[in-house]
Amino acid sequence: MLLGALACRRAPAPVTQPMAFSHQRHIAANMKCLTCHPGAGDEARAQLPTVADCLDCHHKARGSDPDEARIRWFATNKLEIPWVRVDQLPGHVYFSHAAHVTLAQMKCEDCHGDLRERTRPLALPDVSLTMAECMRCHQERGASNQCKTCHR
Repeated sequence: MLLGALACRRAPAPVTQPMAFSHQRHIAANMKCLTCHPGAGDEARAQLPTVADCLDCHHKARGSDPDEARIRWFATNKLEIPWVRVDQLPGHVYFSHAAHVTLAQMKCEDCHGDLRERTRPLALPDVSLTMAECMRCHQERGASNQCKTCHR
């Protein structure tokens, strides 16, 4: 029954993010992933950037993009940018960024690919989070494929 349910899973529909965001532009400015995604190296879950994170650089205008001014609008109105998280796992699956980044010494691009060309925010998952893909990667890297490694 479980295999039938997994086979019927539909691909997620693209989401609309609240504003444009260019990984390309930020990487070209020599920013590191952990600057905007705290927790990706030492916690289970990587965070999405907060308004405070964005204001570190964007407290004053740095360009002419209208979305940049929206960062300050969100801050002035004491609101967070309502980013839509697109990489989601079912509740029974445990994934730890810390285990992959810190313990396994993986780089962000090992899973997320080369973000230097990405000029729009993610609208769909950028990582294949299927059990087969995870098990393949674990096997290639000599990590455990025992059920309790990833399933709670």
